[in-house]
Amino acid sequence: MSEFPGVSGTPGIPGTPGIPGVDPVDRAAFRRSSPLVVRWRSLDRLTRQHPSGPLVVFTSFITLLLPAGLTASGPVAGVALVLVGYAAWTLTEYWVHRGLFHWVAAPGTAMARLHWTLHGHHHDHPDDRRRLVMPLAVTMPMALLLCGLSRLALGAHWMGFMAGYAVGYLLYDMIHYHVHHPRPRSRAGRALRRWHMLHHFADDSRRFGVSAPWWDLVFGTAGGRRAAGSRRRPGDGIPAE
Repeated sequence: MSEFPGVSGTPGIPGTPGIPGVDPVDRAAFRRSSPLVVRWRSLDRLTRQHPSGPLVVFTSFITLLLPAGLTASGPVAGVALVLVGYAAWTLTEYWVHRGLFHWVAAPGTAMARLHWTLHGHHHDHPDDRRRLVMPLAVTMPMALLLCGLSRLALGAHWMGFMAGYAVGYLLYDMIHYHVHHPRPRSRAGRALRRWHMLHHFADDSRRFGVSAPWWDLVFGTAGGRRAAGSRRRPGDGIPAE
């Protein structure tokens, strides 16, 4: 039995709305549903995150690092390091999304299950509100690790770099939440929403940049015909603005 009525599958594993045998009226509700991504409920709670969590934690992180970085490196070098850190995040965002979250795993394997846990769930349930930002259980250990590595590589200049990197990450998380829920009202917000919805509902082999779509232009993944192997399902369309 599925955890969601009207959708075939096993518990915690997505069904496929928009195909014969699934009631079309269930699609919107299916996209909003929030099944388990790990089978232990105590661990599954760690995969859910309210957007206020990263906003509070990483704003505090940036507030501490930014002035310290500008003091340690000087204003000119400090600002340059912040900009380099931000640019490094945008490249990380693009390549993690493209290379890790969208690798192709053989169906039915443990790697396929891992892929669905990491990102496939988001494509099947893009309106799951508690999984639109990265959970702090993942991002905080990663932030501490990156702080250590950048300190080894940059010495006292690590703080400016990591402040810029954290700014980029926080912008990504908040933009990703905003383009999914609620619908943006600004022109830039609507453009980013349409860009990301094309990735979700037209061709998931393109438009990997969420907060920084210019890397898709640089690396040739900005548009064009739907590639073979896209996850687009019959009957799915780009949500109206």
